[in-house]
Amino acid sequence: MTANALVAIVEDDTDQRVNYCTALEKRFIKVQSFATKQAALDGLSRTRPDLLVLDIILDQEYDAGFDLYSQLCHLHPDLPVLFLTERIGDIDTVSGLRMGAWDYQPKPISIDYFVAKVESLLRLTKHNPKFAAEKVVTRGQLCIDIQRHTVHWCGQQVADITVTEFKLLEALSQYPNTINTYQGLAAATLGGVVANNTVSTHISNIKRKFIRVDPSFAAIRAEYGQGYRWRE
Repeated sequence: MTANALVAIVEDDTDQRVNYCTALEKRFIKVQSFATKQAALDGLSRTRPDLLVLDIILDQEYDAGFDLYSQLCHLHPDLPVLFLTERIGDIDTVSGLRMGAWDYQPKPISIDYFVAKVESLLRLTKHNPKFAAEKVVTRGQLCIDIQRHTVHWCGQQVADITVTEFKLLEALSQYPNTINTYQGLAAATLGGVVANNTVSTHISNIKRKFIRVDPSFAAIRAEYGQGYRWRE
């Protein structure tokens, strides 16, 4: 599944950037988008996306994309990247691939092909041992043990977490401070069995179980009309 994966897009053309984001969000893929090299470097310094979609020429800087990817790789080694650019010469393509690009596609690109390519690369990251899911996820006071299927908050176990609630917690905490839509959270459950209109009920149950452990618990924030986010 590619639902709830995080894709970062760095593209200085506003129309193209919006089109890419809209198309991926319709597939329940989370997107962070940036128009400049510096904005992307600032925004991705603490967050590692599942895939980076990167233009090479940014703000008339000919090698901005190559430079940005090199800097991000120091922060996030083996970061999967799709170069999407008008620079389609053999020298540029070879340079990108030698830097570690997972793919190098020329623009313009059809939206359908773009989405299919992104989803294909996301599936590859899920099956690559370098990008295997964390066995233990730690977010501040939260600790999720994937193998043991346990959840701890402030060092205490949160009891009676169901399979569906566990999947929702995984999705919420995977990318802190990022909005998880109702549709994305529903899709993150096993087989996507949770309907959009019942997500809130499950979230309320999760909150209630955390409050048993910590009456001041407030890490899950509702975003009116959109979904929820995990606050760090």
